[in-house]
Amino acid sequence: MTDEEQIVRCHNCKQALIEIDNRGERLTGCLTCNLWAAAGSKRWKRLSETDLRALHLLRHGGEH
Repeated sequence: MTDEEQIVRCHNCKQALIEIDNRGERLTGCLTCNLWAAAGSKRWKRLSETDLRALHLLRHGGEH
């Protein structure tokens, strides 16, 4: 299996899922769709607009 095949992807947009620490809670989700869940949880949530903007800046080096 290649690295590309091992990457878990968003069911909506097919982007690679990422892991983040959101105020001490480890979440896996999609930066594009803003859908996040804790490990083992089937409950998805969205980050606030402020948190999402900060995450975009961290990931993209302040290019926005």
